Amino acid sequence: MNLNKLRYVTAVDREGSISAAAKVLLITQSAVTKAVADVERELGLSIFDRRARGIVTTAAGRDFVDRAARILSDMDQLVSDAKTGRDTRERVLRIGIAPPSLEGLLNRAVRHLVLNHEDVRVQLRGTPFEAGMQLLRQGDLDTLIGPTGPVSGQTGLVSEPLPPLRAHMFARKGHPLTGQKLTAAQLATYPIITPDLSGPTVVPILDILDHFEGDPVRGLHMLENFPMASGIIERSDAVGTVVETYVQSQAFKSRFEVLNFDMGDPVPMALVSRAELHPSRAMVWLRAALKAHPPTATVPGGP
Repeated sequence: MNLNKLRYVTAVDREGSISAAAKVLLITQSAVTKAVADVERELGLSIFDRRARGIVTTAAGRDFVDRAARILSDMDQLVSDAKTGRDTRERVLRIGIAPPSLEGLLNRAVRHLVLNHEDVRVQLRGTPFEAGMQLLRQGDLDTLIGPTGPVSGQTGLVSEPLPPLRAHMFARKGHPLTGQKLTAAQLATYPIITPDLSGPTVVPILDILDHFEGDPVRGLHMLENFPMASGIIERSDAVGTVVETYVQSQAFKSRFEVLNFDMGDPVPMALVSRAELHPSRAMVWLRAALKAHPPTATVPGGP
């Protein structure tokens, strides 16, 4: 028994005759007759009484036909919902970036995506890495951009490499620490501003914090908003962290200096998504935008 045969049976019940059902279904009467006979044989009961003026559904057949109609209605709704969901997936792209402080790195790629594909609706959100992975797995994000390391070995996910992320310490022009090779102990004598303690700069920042007296976090400002942090750094002796992309901008060079402090190796980054046989058009376009405007590549002249 299959759905087509159920459709034929319910059509006969609805139209009152095999000929009328065949006309509505746009198939031959013999095909409808055979389908009804096959279903009746499989059930072991008569669904219809054949009469001179048409067909009447039997009492036993009525229960079957009513349930078959509900099944077909549910199946039609399921198919419709799936098509609607697919259309939404083609139009809406939910992008997560971890940690949230790196959100600005996607400015050029997202701008390229939106301006070149008017049908796409982008929803960008910063998230801690573990929370972002949970959102991705449960279907509340379509993709997550973040450090490669935590993603390695996770099943059901596809990880596509992006250019690595290099970070620096920076200060205002004329800061006492400029022009010399610095140690963690020297940096610990000044207020430090960092966006978080979960991003790619966490290891060198923790090394600096080891040199603070008492509670190390007391010597740390955590500000995700880069314009706010840079405004404070420009007007004080505080130092902060910045990624290579911003360092190359003329606006940065006119106000700040990179400090000569070893922040370690660049952090590998990746675009992570669920494994799919047929990725949405929006995901294909995002990959193209990231290829054209890598979020962690250097950008001479500004982001």
